[in-house]
Amino acid sequence: MHQAGGRRRGRIRQTISFAIVAMTMGACGSGRTDHAASAATLSIGVAQLSSTSPIAGLRQLSPLLVLEGLARAGDDGRMQPWLADSWASNDQGRAIVVQLKRGIKFQDGSPFDAVEAARILPDILRSFMGPVFDDVAGVKAGEANTITIELRRPSPFAMEALEASIRKPGGSTVGTGPFMVEGDSTTELHANNSYYLGPPAINRVTVANYPSVRTAWAEMLRDRLDMLWEVGIDALDSMKDSSTISLFTYTRHYQHIMVFNTSAPPLRSAAVRRALNLAIDRTGVVREALRGYGVPSTGPLNPRYWALAGKLVRPLFDPEQVAAALPKEAVRFTCLVAPDSVDERLALEVKRQLAAVGVEMTVQEAARDEIVRRGASRQYEAAITEVISGPTAFRPYLIWHSEGPLNWGHFGTPALDVAFDRIRRAPDEQEFRSAVDSLQQVFIDDPPAILLAWSVRARAISKRFDVQAEEGRDVLSTVRFWKPSTVQRQASRN
Repeated sequence: MHQAGGRRRGRIRQTISFAIVAMTMGACGSGRTDHAASAATLSIGVAQLSSTSPIAGLRQLSPLLVLEGLARAGDDGRMQPWLADSWASNDQGRAIVVQLKRGIKFQDGSPFDAVEAARILPDILRSFMGPVFDDVAGVKAGEANTITIELRRPSPFAMEALEASIRKPGGSTVGTGPFMVEGDSTTELHANNSYYLGPPAINRVTVANYPSVRTAWAEMLRDRLDMLWEVGIDALDSMKDSSTISLFTYTRHYQHIMVFNTSAPPLRSAAVRRALNLAIDRTGVVREALRGYGVPSTGPLNPRYWALAGKLVRPLFDPEQVAAALPKEAVRFTCLVAPDSVDERLALEVKRQLAAVGVEMTVQEAARDEIVRRGASRQYEAAITEVISGPTAFRPYLIWHSEGPLNWGHFGTPALDVAFDRIRRAPDEQEFRSAVDSLQQVFIDDPPAILLAWSVRARAISKRFDVQAEEGRDVLSTVRFWKPSTVQRQASRN
């Protein structure tokens, strides 16, 4: 069907490990004060990264620097080559034949060829795909460095799962990417000098965690950091005219949402959840809470997703209908939100808009790890968070299907399971498009959340580096091309 191709002040900072599934944190000393000590070191400051959250932290960074997939998703959801040169669907959609690039090695020097791919890919796909892996019958190595992914039935999600990160089995994080974890280090990455596309110019990446974006930004102003992982929206305008810092913004394939616990009494009724959606002006949310740095949500899929073909079922903003849709008893619920974050701004704006239609939302602060813990035990009514959402249809499946491997908060509804399963089983492109339309409609008829806005992220990078950016992608995806700038500047020592 498819064709080829971010408690308050306390400890100053913590360091984070680059494990993808089991991340650990530890104490770190003072920041680097002399860039000349290592001209090819990139120091990154991050804020409030969680040690356990499946929706934040190095799960968003490591795949960009350490791990790669057979393919990567374009902004329209079509898969693009990465470790694979090409692929084709055979046997009436019951097989995917993948042609691998030649000369690829893991960071430990061992080859990643068809034989190794056939050996490790089943476990990688099983972990990435969750219950959808049942569609996969096996993986076989073929001639001329090809592999065949055999399917029990046609499975559009199997094609989209080609983006799963390739990681060598074992306790360490060993991939094929341009940077690598060396030894037992929990604070830095080193260049993979045997990278099949050539070694990166940057030979070392260090990452330090701070209690807030404000603290990390202060360190960058003191010239102790080269990059701010995420710029707070309050600082964006003031940074625009900086002579020493470049800003790179892009719309992420993540959405800011207020998710509902659909088993909680105040939010069990689909009619109540529909009314809450009608009460929210998403354009106003972007303007007031995100200062314009966001894109109002229209559904769970990227508006440019190929199967939508420009056809969107938009959530309505119609406060006049809310009163008629709400029960006579006042609707009251509590919403969890991480402190000192964009989520806090979003919660306050949603609270204001709901109050205008007589709904009482209490905002309760909780650390990100606490939100995840309470989500897993369903000890919440609502929460402001951020979830992966596109550009493929499989990515939202991971979050919203009841058996999705990233569904840490028991999100979704039975109707959503039916809609996703219909997409998964679509035998042809026409049925796939129809199933995608149905999914969009279910998010309106039986909403599991208020989808607020697509996330816009900004990275601040010192002009000490010549940075190449790729349109539509995170600037971090091109780190292997970055070079120390030949233009020298006077370092700030605030």
